[in-house]
Amino acid sequence: MALSSAAGLAQDNSPRERPNVIVILADDVGVEAFRAYGGEHDTPNIDRLVREGVTFDHAFSTPLCSPSRTRLMTGKENARNYEAFGYLGPDERTFGNLFSDAGYVTGIVGKWQLSGNGFDGRTGISPAQAGFGQSLLWQLEPGPQKGSRYWGPTLWRDGGWLIPEEGFGPDYLSDYALSFLDEHADSPFFLYYPMVLVHDPFVATPAERVGGDEQHNFGLLMQYMDRMVGRLLDRLDALELTDDTLVVFTADNGTNRRIYSQRNGQRIRGGKGLPTLTGTHVPLMMRWPGTIPAGERRSGLFDFTDVLPTIAEAASLPVAADVDGVSQLSVAQGRSRSARETIFQHYAPVWRWPSTRFVFDLQRKLYEDGRFVALDLSLGEETELDRQSLTAKDSEQLARFQAILDADTAPLDQERYPWCAGLEPSVEGGDPVLVGCGTAPGNRAD
Repeated sequence: MALSSAAGLAQDNSPRERPNVIVILADDVGVEAFRAYGGEHDTPNIDRLVREGVTFDHAFSTPLCSPSRTRLMTGKENARNYEAFGYLGPDERTFGNLFSDAGYVTGIVGKWQLSGNGFDGRTGISPAQAGFGQSLLWQLEPGPQKGSRYWGPTLWRDGGWLIPEEGFGPDYLSDYALSFLDEHADSPFFLYYPMVLVHDPFVATPAERVGGDEQHNFGLLMQYMDRMVGRLLDRLDALELTDDTLVVFTADNGTNRRIYSQRNGQRIRGGKGLPTLTGTHVPLMMRWPGTIPAGERRSGLFDFTDVLPTIAEAASLPVAADVDGVSQLSVAQGRSRSARETIFQHYAPVWRWPSTRFVFDLQRKLYEDGRFVALDLSLGEETELDRQSLTAKDSEQLARFQAILDADTAPLDQERYPWCAGLEPSVEGGDPVLVGCGTAPGNRAD
């Protein structure tokens, strides 16, 4: 089906010529934790997005937070602009710049993690350079000074430090997001809400101050994350902005590997950091009443680079020629079945996990080391195929995937960062560990 022009979509289908846009990004949680994808956690407000919007069944981030954030915010493949963990170059253009340049009021609230990592001397992009006029952020500064994301948080608010001795970080962030909506209810706005939830440490929440073990507290953080989403949706209702606002909800990578979830009757281990389905398969819902249908699902592939062009088309904004993603708005609206046939990832985290490249569709996946696997997306499982017994269809698919891998000639992190070339996988499926890299990048990936 042919695509309509972005301007035509805004005139013909949108209740407001310049819709508000909110992008919510949960931290460290894959599809297996969500009831909408067969999970067990009670998330009524995210379920509300499912009922009132479109759910993409096959959306994919990268396996780790920083690579995903640079991909999401710029619409570019990591091979072209990801240089180091916790870093985005000051000259990069983000969706914040895109909306700010178009006259939108822009705000960001939550986790930053792009100004530098504290060990390689790089100074990354600031929120203002990224196009955000207002901000309340955790981890603006790298290293030990980043402080707590939860109890007694360390936050940066509109150019100055906010370091309360008490209180729960997500509450401060949520209150700021709501005040942003109140302040700009009469102006087109773009709000990026990269939540600090549900990343470890797995602490108790104000809803249950005593808490329990990590598994139990992960469930508490899931409930609290859902509550924060609900507060935002309720405020849009109260301000009569619901029909004028496109809301996108997703997550930056798979769940922490210490956490297990029940999905479709199976016990699933989180896959954060690993280039497997459990490391990359994330939830994604879009709601825009009157423009996007309610209660429908989409089975086509959705890549993180697609978010920027999708929200740009919704707002009738031009997208730079160097953006790698494709708009999924026609898919969300039901005018197209899918927007892409494959997803390619150049995963070079420059951190604790080894680098790789891979390409996949809904059935098969090829890693750069030659592993060709069958995918079970309902359980997050990958089964290696015997190349000597491939069907003609699989052989054609393998050749097509190999051509995509061969087209990527960017160096991996071992060549760019020789001081961190010694990564070896740990035994029995544990996280890879640094070997011979000194102490430079030895902090946890936050």
